[in-house]
Amino acid sequence: MNGTSLEPPFARVSEDDIARVVEAFYNRARDDAVLGPVFSRHVADWPAHFERLKAFWSSVLNLTGRYDGMPMRTHAEIGELTPAHFDRWLELFAETLAETVDPRTAREFLVRARSMADAHRRFLFRK
Repeated sequence: MNGTSLEPPFARVSEDDIARVVEAFYNRARDDAVLGPVFSRHVADWPAHFERLKAFWSSVLNLTGRYDGMPMRTHAEIGELTPAHFDRWLELFAETLAETVDPRTAREFLVRARSMADAHRRFLFRK
């Protein structure tokens, strides 16, 4: 074990793939007409944000425990999110995955991303 991720059979996605997806997706999201303005108002330090997101996805996908934040609270504090933001996030995320990783890895991400988007919608919008 390398100290930052679980090894097979527990690791679902390589840490390299997580890094590749996070950087590709959030670079695209920053330029997106729907998501970009929100990110520009709420993320000041992109390198630190990338590291936090990599830790988040590592924890979600590989059970590493590297992330210790509260994503529901964080997104609630933004105050300007709508269901359309989550729809666009999922759409752009799926596009990025299709272009960045193999289909099995993309499915691992997407199953969890859809679940997270649904949970956020229920929490933030009571839908």
